[in-house]
Amino acid sequence: MKYFRYLILISNLIYALDIYSEIRKDNDNKKLEWETSEKEYKNKQENFINWEIVPKDLKNQENFINWEIFPKDLKNQENFINWEIVPKESNKKEILKGLEKDLKFTSERIYSENLLEINPIFPLNNFTKNNEIQTSIEWKSSFGGGKAGGTGQQNNSFKIDYGLGDFTQLTAIFAEADDDFYNYINGKRAQYSWQNYALSLKKKIWDSPVSNSSISFQPSIEYFRISSGSDETRSIYNEKNDLFYKDNFGEFIYSFAIPYTKKITNKLNYNLVPGFVSLPNRLGTRTTRNNFYGNNFYIGNGFTFDFLENLTLFGSLTSPLGPGNNYFDKNLNFSKKQIYSAGMNWDLNQKIAIETKITNGYGSTPSTGILTLPSDNLTLYTANFKYRPNGKDTYLEPLKERDKLISFGGITVNNALIPKNETGQYSLNIDSKGNYNTSYSYSLSNIFQLELINLGSIYNSNNDKYINKTFTDTYLDKDNFNIRLGGKFLLFSPQKNDALWTSFRTSVGRNESSNQGYIFSELINTYRINSWLAANLSSKYFYSGIEKFGALGASMYLNVTDNLQIIPEINYLLDKDKKSNNTISIRYSFNENKSIDLYLSNALNTQDLGQLLRSKDNKFGVKLNLFY
Repeated sequence: MKYFRYLILISNLIYALDIYSEIRKDNDNKKLEWETSEKEYKNKQENFINWEIVPKDLKNQENFINWEIFPKDLKNQENFINWEIVPKESNKKEILKGLEKDLKFTSERIYSENLLEINPIFPLNNFTKNNEIQTSIEWKSSFGGGKAGGTGQQNNSFKIDYGLGDFTQLTAIFAEADDDFYNYINGKRAQYSWQNYALSLKKKIWDSPVSNSSISFQPSIEYFRISSGSDETRSIYNEKNDLFYKDNFGEFIYSFAIPYTKKITNKLNYNLVPGFVSLPNRLGTRTTRNNFYGNNFYIGNGFTFDFLENLTLFGSLTSPLGPGNNYFDKNLNFSKKQIYSAGMNWDLNQKIAIETKITNGYGSTPSTGILTLPSDNLTLYTANFKYRPNGKDTYLEPLKERDKLISFGGITVNNALIPKNETGQYSLNIDSKGNYNTSYSYSLSNIFQLELINLGSIYNSNNDKYINKTFTDTYLDKDNFNIRLGGKFLLFSPQKNDALWTSFRTSVGRNESSNQGYIFSELINTYRINSWLAANLSSKYFYSGIEKFGALGASMYLNVTDNLQIIPEINYLLDKDKKSNNTISIRYSFNENKSIDLYLSNALNTQDLGQLLRSKDNKFGVKLNLFY
């Protein structure tokens, strides 16, 4: 924006004066004075330096040059400076007087303004850069499953933001929710599903450097697929009879928002967003009243605060004004509820960002973001992973040869290392009891690995019960097949002069036969003790709607030769009623990209939950590891 040019130029003036002064002091210890240059000033020198401020109206300036100094190595550079040369014929006196009180030192953040919205109905006046892409995967869930059970009610989404220009952005979103209602509807179990396909365009329409304010316009159009009921439950859109069947509806819906932003300080922004969403009032013909949300005007107030250079705090409160509603209870009574959101956005680097927040807005698109959880109004949590392919990555020193051997991971205790950017990791293992697990992960950055595929099944015919019967029937039943996905973030590393490797890994997924899921998280630490020994310590946590418990995992990597390792592991359950398990393996590395593990273990299996539980039988297994 134009105003930033003034701020940047005065910062450069101060910076240049300071440097020049230091040089003169070092060279001749002479005092240096700067004097204002006037037209009538008489001086024998033909050439002198004249510092000038760029005028507000750059349209009258046909020729000026932007000098930009970029860091050679981004790992050691946090800021860069814009220099500007202005033609001499511009008159600057009045501009200088008017801007004196407003000029402040600023520098451009190396991290881009990637917080594009506070929630789907509260867009911000930030944009994806021209011809660049940002992708986002959001996990949104209630803290419990209610009458539906499980880890919670989820409405998860995938979003792509594309910069059509510096201040024009195209966004595509897919979101899906599929579960029993959180509460029984009229005292009976009921099911629903939502699918949203959304397309929106955000365009800046007004910008005032003088008042530090801007306005944008964001319309959206969506296709909303809604269903309720099944062969076992009644549809909530059927109020005429008690027949069990599934109602399906497809509706085109739309919305628009007009975000206004006022920059209060260099770190604090105030945001005001009026908007409108258009939803149907009624679905189906088996009703005598409005049985859906209807149209809503709304107005929202919010803020963003740059707490640190790469950490932004934010919050908003949005009030629906009607004439429609955005909430219904367990008796299908509709009303209005305010939508709140609060959280933080953390830029790990220019490629990777993590956003977490709490909100009661269940929808994940601009036209559904105003809706609460179906059948209730609860606080939800969200975890949003953002990826920008064109961003600069964190620089890490290459791994040493011995460390490359441990980067394959473990059997039941993982380590904190992450393969370098654009590296795929594949593993496959099977044991003598028929348990199997296969996974594929890909490093989107030097500090983040995305777990795209993690499939496994547990055969426990010789084991009657784990923890309790409900738990066993939910996650370890005879036909269990577990599908999971997740990610692993590198927090500390000796490759960037830290004492040890520390990573955080989390995964989500469910057992397909019971349709119930769980969350598995671990904080992993790896320490290189000497050239032939490395140690791992991992704190693990299992959470579900049925049970939750923690464990400590520990392992060691002992190098016998350059390509042969012995890896003992233990998982110690923190619940006294649960038994710990042990594993020992021998790893042979064919090269830095291929290895094979032979192991003996009494862990239930090697996939997340299976790592924590103890089997009654020991088993032999083989695991293949591959980088490419």
